[in-house]
Amino acid sequence: MQLSLTVKYAIKVLCFMSNDKSVKYSSKTLSQELQIPYKYLTKIMTKLSKKDLINVSKGKYGGFFIEKELDQIRVIDIIVVFDDNDNKKCVLEDTKCNFEQRCVMHDNWQKPKCAIDDFYTKTTLQDLLVDSHQTQI
Repeated sequence: MQLSLTVKYAIKVLCFMSNDKSVKYSSKTLSQELQIPYKYLTKIMTKLSKKDLINVSKGKYGGFFIEKELDQIRVIDIIVVFDDNDNKKCVLEDTKCNFEQRCVMHDNWQKPKCAIDDFYTKTTLQDLLVDSHQTQI
């Protein structure tokens, strides 16, 4: 199960913004700092703000910011904004695969899929930041 590029960018943006929640970030700054194409980034930011994962302040000193506590934003919350159906797809992406007509990997894939789903559900932005700071040392 792979995360889409959009979800990867969204996680990258939120983690970057989480490093300093007192800052309001412009789309231009985020695009340049994270090397995400500007138009692509603005679409991501619009969806994140519509789902209340980020806030927007308009005006001369406006920008995007995170108001929620970082331990209240789970990875699954980000995934479902962009890829709600992807984690329900068959690992082989076989459209005929379901509980009645299973692909060859269906039964063997259930245990790792549940573990991945559990990881996405339990892991927060706070966890990602703690883990990323530990791996950089």
